[in-house]
Amino acid sequence: MKIGIDFGTSFSLPAALINNMPATLLPGGQYGIPSVFYYEDGQEPLIGIPAEDQGEYYPENVVRNIKMEISNPDQKSFWLDGKNFSKKEIVGGILREVKNIALEAIEHQQLVSQEIDGAVISVPAAFTLRELNFIRDAAQDEAGLKVLGFIREPVAAAIAYFNAPGAQDDKTILVYDLGGGTCDVAIVRSDKNSSEWYKVINSDMRRIGGRDWDKLLVELIKRKCREQEPHIRFNARAENKILKKAIDVKHTLSRRDRYRSYIEIGGEDFDFEITRAEFEKVTAELLQATMTVVDNLKRKCSRKIDYIVCVGGSSNMPQVRKAFEENYPDIEIKLFEPEKAIAFGAAIYAEHLTEEHFLHDICKFSYGAKYVQNYDKYKDLNRLRIYNIIYKGDALPTSGESTSCHINDRSDTYIAIYESECTDEIYLPEEGTHIGEIEIRGLKDSKKNDETLLTVTIDKSGLMQLKAVDKRTGKSADVSIQLKDY
Repeated sequence: MKIGIDFGTSFSLPAALINNMPATLLPGGQYGIPSVFYYEDGQEPLIGIPAEDQGEYYPENVVRNIKMEISNPDQKSFWLDGKNFSKKEIVGGILREVKNIALEAIEHQQLVSQEIDGAVISVPAAFTLRELNFIRDAAQDEAGLKVLGFIREPVAAAIAYFNAPGAQDDKTILVYDLGGGTCDVAIVRSDKNSSEWYKVINSDMRRIGGRDWDKLLVELIKRKCREQEPHIRFNARAENKILKKAIDVKHTLSRRDRYRSYIEIGGEDFDFEITRAEFEKVTAELLQATMTVVDNLKRKCSRKIDYIVCVGGSSNMPQVRKAFEENYPDIEIKLFEPEKAIAFGAAIYAEHLTEEHFLHDICKFSYGAKYVQNYDKYKDLNRLRIYNIIYKGDALPTSGESTSCHINDRSDTYIAIYESECTDEIYLPEEGTHIGEIEIRGLKDSKKNDETLLTVTIDKSGLMQLKAVDKRTGKSADVSIQLKDY
């Protein structure tokens, strides 16, 4: 059985097609698997609900929001109760728990296939090549999970929407996915009569999500406590307690206009009230930042948007619908399976991954090689430039070629690779991000001034494939990319 996994910042969720319909693979009544990791000295790590429960008592032993820490260069690892855990171990541990819970659900439901043949994992709309490779390696090396591919979260949600009962074809939708760590937006068209059923017109993201709303609510609750006791101190356990209260406030204010409660800190009760208007005021800038993504994509789209489809747990907040109604009063807004849409879409895509007609997606970044510009003319090694090989916006899969010249008789060549949003043919190194080195090995018969043709391919998942050939001899080389660590 092939499954789809929504690897979320706050919760993760496995799903599969059962009798041609997407369904979650979870114990009865369970909302999702908290993406939470807990370790206590001498014990096996806890993941999911047990980690969340134990973390109430020992919050310093908990790692949350690990998905958004993958690319954080300041957080190399986590020291938990006397033991160091790498980010790869934690991500892999969460995905292993997702796999095990999915297997238990498959066995409990007595499905025909009792094994997981592989998974499509959802990722934010603009996760980088290094982040994709990191998740793939963690899933395969730490979780023993075969990664069939990736799909961008709002695209997965669009596929789930278009495959839901009663969905209309020949429509263009804008998907707004406000999750725990990112806001992802995509414009996707469905047309079963065309050569490609689902076409991604454009997509983008901001690293803003529900956790940022939670942080502002935490500060608001703390401020209300300080108004009653100016010298109050908040230790780790108090911070964790306030965070849980903030999440409860956020959910309650999606249904009611005000939230009245109390919180016990240091043996003292603090009463407080938060209104929906107050909540929306302190989070207005966050919401506006996500709406800017929507505005930018819609402005670039020449097609008429038929519907705005909101997914992601945080899309339940009334301020989201209100913003869309104010900004786009002529477009119908639909809230579609906020917690399940992405996992459902990933599961559907897993079954159609090899079908070329199924999905047309586009490359999110440009990829270029660093060379010395016009060296023969200027003899200046400081004239370094990036020469784009792959361009942002190209249809996936996409390939490009680059030729390098051997400057000596060595058989190995190293080429610095950059990732950027620049679509110029040539640009300065500081305009992109150096992500790693391509190493070309094994051209033992090469000579000085021989040329090597490098072919770079970005596949449908956004991963990089490489091929290198000596143009004089026609011999293939061993070629790989060593990505920089975060």
